[in-house]
Amino acid sequence: MTNTIAQTTNSQPYNLEEWKRGYDSQPNEYEYEITDIEGKIPVELSGTLFRNGPGLLDIGGSAIHHPFDGDGMISAFSFKNGKAHYRNRFVQTEAYVKEKDAGKILYRGVFGTQKPGGLFSNIFDFKLKNIANTGVIYWGGKLLALWEAAEPHRLEPQTLETIGIDYLDGALSPGDAFAAHPWVDPSCEFDNGAPCLVNFRVDPGLSSKITLFEFAPDGQLLRRHAHSVPGFSFIHDFIITPHYAIFFQNPVNFNPLPFLFGMRGAGECVEFQPHKPTNA
Repeated sequence: MTNTIAQTTNSQPYNLEEWKRGYDSQPNEYEYEITDIEGKIPVELSGTLFRNGPGLLDIGGSAIHHPFDGDGMISAFSFKNGKAHYRNRFVQTEAYVKEKDAGKILYRGVFGTQKPGGLFSNIFDFKLKNIANTGVIYWGGKLLALWEAAEPHRLEPQTLETIGIDYLDGALSPGDAFAAHPWVDPSCEFDNGAPCLVNFRVDPGLSSKITLFEFAPDGQLLRRHAHSVPGFSFIHDFIITPHYAIFFQNPVNFNPLPFLFGMRGAGECVEFQPHKPTNA
């Protein structure tokens, strides 16, 4: 943190215009050594911190309706020999490439982004754009960008170049979702204390199916469990214990009609039901 930033923070703790800049697009990709450092970076600090989030919030001058619909951008902060390096790249999903080439919005977004042309352009268009913008994890020798409603995308860890959709050596099939917030059990009792990665996918409906995956450190699928629960389930995250994975079924319902008729995004059709309980 520079002295200028520190003075701005102390004299004006909240600035609406600067806060709003967090919702501007960052269309550029960078790669540089970070030299504006206060103090010294320990030479013992070695490794890379990866982060993922929406980076593109307008396409061809048309604003994305909600930040959660923005295309994913991976940032890498690398530390080695007392130096820090930054690199960012967009996840080159098929939809990202097509929209970049077209210079306009071609897909509806879960959180309300619509294609130009009004209802007639959006009615009965159920295709969801895999935006790969929520999570990122390095496991089993693979760097994966995650979005909970579709398959993960694999990237090259050093350059962040996109390799493509990854089906986790057959654990997933085309069209399978893979949640964006996996957990690592550092000492799995089912594997003699070895770590394992735990994640899930959910197929919501009148009855919702939850599939749990457990992966070894080399990426091999160890276990897969599937359970059905009554009612619609919109599940974003979960909890793990030494013996259980715990999911919360929030009191929500899904009214698909506005989505089907091109009036709203799918996420806007989730309705909170405050008088119903949360189930675990």
